[in-house]
Amino acid sequence: YEQRVAVLLPNSSLEAGDGDNVRTNWQHDAIQQLRQVGEKSKLSVISVNELANANISSYTHLLTAIPCPRTNTYAIAIHANPPQSKRKAREKKQNKLKLDPFFVDLCPSSDTRLGYRMNLTSNNSGNGNELLLKALGMKKMLSSDKQQLVIYDLTAGLARDSMIMLSSVISDIEESIDQPLRLHMVERDPLVASLLKDAMRRLAILSNLNTNEGHIAKLLDKSLSMEEGDAHSVLERMLTDARSIDSIPYPPDIVYLDPMFPPRKKKASAVKKDMAMLHSLLGTATISNDTSESSEEVEKVRLEEEQQLLVAACNAAKRRVVVKRPANALPLGASSDEEDGDIPMPSYDVRGNINRWDVYIIC
Repeated sequence: YEQRVAVLLPNSSLEAGDGDNVRTNWQHDAIQQLRQVGEKSKLSVISVNELANANISSYTHLLTAIPCPRTNTYAIAIHANPPQSKRKAREKKQNKLKLDPFFVDLCPSSDTRLGYRMNLTSNNSGNGNELLLKALGMKKMLSSDKQQLVIYDLTAGLARDSMIMLSSVISDIEESIDQPLRLHMVERDPLVASLLKDAMRRLAILSNLNTNEGHIAKLLDKSLSMEEGDAHSVLERMLTDARSIDSIPYPPDIVYLDPMFPPRKKKASAVKKDMAMLHSLLGTATISNDTSESSEEVEKVRLEEEQQLLVAACNAAKRRVVVKRPANALPLGASSDEEDGDIPMPSYDVRGNINRWDVYIIC
């Protein structure tokens, strides 16, 4: 990240106006949090006042903070750099930037794509269209068992799939006296993890509101947890010390994996805005047809990591492992050149036009 991402602090001196004190408070808290992220990840920290003298063109992304009216606070967000100017090229010299930031929202409004999907699944009207839920089999497990269902999303990313999982059983969570489901997210990328942690902070704030939205946020918040770390290392630690993370049950009934897909060789189809941002940040955007030794070595390392992750997930899960893959891709960790008998193969798959979900039943 040292050469690609910088922290852009929000302007702490705003023009006077209604709500100025509130706005100043969120800026003060946001600056503190951004500085902590910058220090932890060894990122350059730039204030708005330093933009004119900073060489921001050397960075691909800027991590910043924007106001979040729903929680009367702020959201940590990231946007691609260089940002587009508000007007034409002649105004670029004035540093009038048109920021197009992205942040994670764990309780999105129904007018967003994720909020719409969550609303459908929570009302059971859209469950049949969610292939992910078919692969997980959560509803059947919840209806047949009286024990808490534990799911680990070991590659949480932007938490979209995790929120679909939770929203599909929101009525079960609401009607139960006990906690019927616990979903634990793990994300190894420090910047993506910082976006998730900030989203968890805002979800907790939203859960305290005496509104219908606050009620939904409270149900989600009590069933959800997350940590930053490598999935394989997290499973290894929890195996040796199940109490190392506060109240996180181990072992999980289901382990879900959605590893970053291999870089695309062609821009064959459009990628959603949030995923395009994630791909470019993590370096998994379009690649050339380079067949050099370096690219082969990268592919070898990727396969080894996938194999280790899959084996660890299968060893940890009590019931099943579900892996999201491109529809025409090989199973996770498999190579077209050779077969490895130590690598588990899917029991079956749930297939869509673009993606499929490989299901590994644990005997």
